[in-house]
Amino acid sequence: MKLNKIFSLLFVGLFLLTAQDTFAQKKHKSVEPLYWKNPLEFSYGELNSPKRMKLPKVVLDDNDGDGVTDQFDMEPNTPAGAPVDSHGVSQDTDGDGVPDYKDKQLITPTECQPVDADGIGKCPDPACCKLIAAIPTCTLSNVPSISFAKGSASLSKDAEALLVSTADRLKNNPGCKLIITGYAEASKASQQLSWDRVNTVISFLFQKQGISSDRLVFRYGQSSGDLNTVDLSATGEAIEGPNSVPAPHPNLRKK
Repeated sequence: MKLNKIFSLLFVGLFLLTAQDTFAQKKHKSVEPLYWKNPLEFSYGELNSPKRMKLPKVVLDDNDGDGVTDQFDMEPNTPAGAPVDSHGVSQDTDGDGVPDYKDKQLITPTECQPVDADGIGKCPDPACCKLIAAIPTCTLSNVPSISFAKGSASLSKDAEALLVSTADRLKNNPGCKLIITGYAEASKASQQLSWDRVNTVISFLFQKQGISSDRLVFRYGQSSGDLNTVDLSATGEAIEGPNSVPAPHPNLRKK
């Protein structure tokens, strides 16, 4: 009997304890464990999109307006519009020491440096150019004509003086060639006389004045001109022409 009472009391006590614990759990909600949460999540969230913090507006000075802020600018007074690198220093594409905004020769080869204040180098002439002589030009003009007596192929004193003067001018103009032109009618005698006169002029210039024969062009028997005149004309063009022509009718040559 006593044992039954004891067991009854113990059962009632356990029931009361269980009920009290259940009541306490309902009264206080349980908290979810936080061991998988990032402890810096709040800080990162505020930095990314501030909701509680009020950050001042960032102002970075760039006095020269080159896009590089003053605290990082190694060339603080770059002219407006001048291209710069990431350090704010004016670009120098060819590395010649003259910034691009001043450089009048943007790409100067290394072998052409040093350069002048405008960035222009002095390139040495290629080796091949040293082998090419300068091409002389012809500035000889107003070359006189040579007149002959009718039926004659001999030079007068005046004609020789004109040829001496012409030879001197040719020597001072190495880029010139001299075209000697005689005129004739269709007859054999006239053709031969024209040849004789041109040959007389060329022989005088070559043999007595030392003018190279490859600078003299032999033309005779032309139809549009004074029959008693041999015209001289200078040219700088590369004219291919004979300096010696066989006599057309040698049996008719003037003695």
